[in-house]
Amino acid sequence: MDLPSGHYRILAYRDFHDLPRWMHVADGASKQWVLDCPFDDARDEYSQVYRIYAVEVDVEGAVDVWEWHALGVLPESGSLPVSALQFDATRRASFVLP
Repeated sequence: MDLPSGHYRILAYRDFHDLPRWMHVADGASKQWVLDCPFDDARDEYSQVYRIYAVEVDVEGAVDVWEWHALGVLPESGSLPVSALQFDATRRASFVLP
């Protein structure tokens, strides 16, 4: 499953390099996902694709989401090219997926 088109709020992020590389996001209906764009040591650069993980477990906050993701509990549900996201240019507190 890929993310549907729409507006997404960034609830938390980590590893910011030009843009957030790990994000906990929610859509207008408050459904949540983790988008992970890890650093590739072999290529010495960040991936050009976010891996999408559905947040289907009951979590209280961003720290819990990060822990669930690090433990491999969140199911991977697709991928998304980094270039597909249109970030809010002023604060990058949200993005639009056309």
